[in-house]
Amino acid sequence: MIIAGEDARARVVYRSQAVTAFFPLEPATRGHTLVVPNRHVADLTDLTAAEARDLGEAVLKTARAIRSALAPDGLNVIQSTGAAATQTVPHVHFHLVPRWPGDRMTLQWPAGAAEDDQALTQTLAVVQAAFLGEPSTVGAEDRRQHLSFIQAVVTRMSQASSASKSWLLPIVTVTYGYAITSKSFFVALLGCLAVLVFGILDANYLKQERAFRKLYDEVAAGRPIPAFSMNPALASPAGTRVNYWPDWPDVRSWAVAPVYGPLLLAGLGVAGWLLCR
Repeated sequence: MIIAGEDARARVVYRSQAVTAFFPLEPATRGHTLVVPNRHVADLTDLTAAEARDLGEAVLKTARAIRSALAPDGLNVIQSTGAAATQTVPHVHFHLVPRWPGDRMTLQWPAGAAEDDQALTQTLAVVQAAFLGEPSTVGAEDRRQHLSFIQAVVTRMSQASSASKSWLLPIVTVTYGYAITSKSFFVALLGCLAVLVFGILDANYLKQERAFRKLYDEVAAGRPIPAFSMNPALASPAGTRVNYWPDWPDVRSWAVAPVYGPLLLAGLGVAGWLLCR
């Protein structure tokens, strides 16, 4: 709509045959401008060389205009591709955000390195090979072995998940039963704590299983993953820090929330009943 000139609310800064620059409806700072290609392109890597050149020139021209008109103390140029990178609009766009001390825009880089030296060297080799267009050095037998190892890890994670449920049921039965018969509020809480601990462990098993399934898909598709690497972060976006705590989608998964949720609620109910007696 904005690119076609059909949105009356649009505040267009610049328009050419290839690129449009305009103010968003809710600018983060004064002068916040979006620069987009006129052709619909959802992913940055799908731009043609000509479109990338036109976009780059438009970003530079817009940045110079913003600096000349508003004299900001700084300028952020932000481009996000993919949901994990906070892209919410499926059209390539660059944010030019003028900055002043104390403005309401917040950007924060994480502390520390995302990878250790060994992993960083592996990542460098993979990216350099892809950048230079070199074929993967991993042979067919290497890939078969790699896939076999990853499948073994996935199977082990599934077995660990089943084992955690099997161990938890008798623990919950004993603690809740003892709490009721002995009228012990603290034993009921101990049972709830056991549910929480096993639930977190099980959700983490599920998270690691998903990560290795993604690594399996990357290897099976012929991506340039180092031979026999068992680092699931290699199948994640660059710069992703490995986080061994379960994420919310893992917690609310059908294999976790419907199993541990009722057990936790039962324990809280027992504890509440004992507390109110």
